[in-house]
Amino acid sequence: MFLTDAWKSDTPFDPESRLLRRFLLGNAAFSTLTGTLCLVDATPLTQAFGIPDPMLLPTLGVQLLIFAAAIVWIATRQNISTRLAWVIIALDILWVAGSIALLPFVSGILTSAGVTTMVLIALGVATFASGQIAGVRRLNTQTT
Repeated sequence: MFLTDAWKSDTPFDPESRLLRRFLLGNAAFSTLTGTLCLVDATPLTQAFGIPDPMLLPTLGVQLLIFAAAIVWIATRQNISTRLAWVIIALDILWVAGSIALLPFVSGILTSAGVTTMVLIALGVATFASGQIAGVRRLNTQTT
């Protein structure tokens, strides 16, 4: 199956899986974009955000790209595994919780641009988690 098939409305998928698939693919796109920026622009972003470890962003970038590939694989299956979707949701929630927990400790280290970016990314991830939860619930109500 092609990536675009998972997005389109006229595919042979269960129509109730569309919401979950679209939020998963949005999450994958966001993770791919963020991961690519972390790899391609690591040095200027590290300086702009006040990150003390120059390897943090490249390492994060690789992990985000692997995460995005896993999400795409999950979203493009004929039948989405709700267990795997819940794993993605749990990882998103952990990201948001970790960001909130770290904020008081890094706010004195990072620049205001770094703190703002951290908060905005956490809000984006929380949005994807919420949408994915709604998608899993919609899918589960149709299969029970």
